[in-house]
Formats: sequence, structure tokens, C-alpha cells
Amino acid sequence: MRTLWLSFLATGLGLLGYLALGQPTLPEGPGKDLVLAKCQTCHDIGLVARERLSRERWDAVLDEMALQGLKVTPEERAAILDYLATYLGTTPPPPPPAAAAPAAKTGAQVYANCQGCHGPQGEGNPPLFPPLRGHAAKLLGTEGGRNYLLLVVLYGLQGEIQVEGQTYNQVMPGFAWLTDEDLALVLNHLLTFGAPQGFRPYTPEEVKAARAKPLTPEEVHALRQGLRLP
Repeated sequence: MRTLWLSFLATGLGLLGYLALGQPTLPEGPGKDLVLAKCQTCHDIGLVARERLSRERWDAVLDEMALQGLKVTPEERAAILDYLATYLGTTPPPPPPAAAAPAAKTGAQVYANCQGCHGPQGEGNPPLFPPLRGHAAKLLGTEGGRNYLLLVVLYGLQGEIQVEGQTYNQVMPGFAWLTDEDLALVLNHLLTFGAPQGFRPYTPEEVKAARAKPLTPEEVHALRQGLRLP
């Protein structure tokens, strides 16, 4: 008896697998969803997907379906006929539309790595994390400040600093794991918080060059001590 049940079970699983693999699908194209909605209510979509008919014959099929109860508006009928004649016709269907290229990343998106400490608008979180709004402009307007700002984003900072009269002494991690392009984007995004007139945007090449001489966060702090900030 056990052997007989196992035999039935194996046969049933095999049949299910055959049916699953054998289910045809409709090609992608305008009107596919409408065909699925209107045809599947009465019969297996495989009856449609397996056919290859001319426009005239599909037109006649739709007339026959209407006699059997298919309810469609003139616009829906035209869309269904166009789909069937185009994708299930006697000539090869057009290739599927190419996927749209992903949108280019923005500096605001990369800045999401920073806003947890410095705030969505660079307002900071005193007395833990200093503001970037206004302070980045002062750094960029100082001799050596442009290079320092790049290095502090790239390698981080450790040591006490003064920003707008407030003392900060938290460790800032570096973001060297970001790409050169991402780092240039986020540095240029800081310009939205204020930048000196005529500021030259950062470039990925500039970031790449800065990686040639890695610094520790303490060494970046020493550089900051040499800036003549107002």
C-alpha cells in the first residue's frame, strides 16, 4: 500500500511540475494587461498565447468572442486587437522596450551619510556635532581650507575644535569607502550651505589625488590647527 501511495504522489508532483512549466505567458507590450483581464475570465491564457494569427483572423476571433459574451468598449477592443496582431501575429514581435537608465546620483543623496550628525540642512547638533551651514564657507574662504575640507571628509577628524564659539570634541569618521565621484558630489553639496563667490567645484580627479597620501584623523586635526579661520 505504501508503495502505491508513493507512486500516486510522484505522478501527481510530476503532473503539477509539467503544468507549471508548460504555462505560457504573454509577451510584454502595450495592451497585455487588458488582454489578461478580458481573456482569463473565461479561459486559460495559454489558448491565446500559443496562437500566431494575422490581424484579420484575430479580428474575427474577437467578433466570435463578442458573440459568446465578451464585453469590451470599442477602445478596449482596438487595443486588444493591436496587441494580439503585434505580439501574437504572423511576424516576429518587436523587441521589449529597453530599461530606462538609472537616474544620476546627487550630492544630496550622498549627504544622507552625514545628516545624522550634521543635520539635514547642515544645522549641526551642538554641543555634539558642529554645523556645516556657514562654517563650510569659512573653511573654503581660508587659505588651505579647500584641501582641509576634502581631507576631513575623506579621512575624518579627531581632536578639539572651535566652531562659531562652541567647543566640539567628537570623533568624526572618514568616508574613504565612498567613491571619488560620491565624495566630489557630497563636497559640492556643502556649497548649498554657503560658499565664497567664485568657488571652484571639487572633481573626482581631485579626490583621487588626495588618496595618494593617506592621513590619520589626528593628522587632519593638525592641519586644521594651521588654518587661519576668522
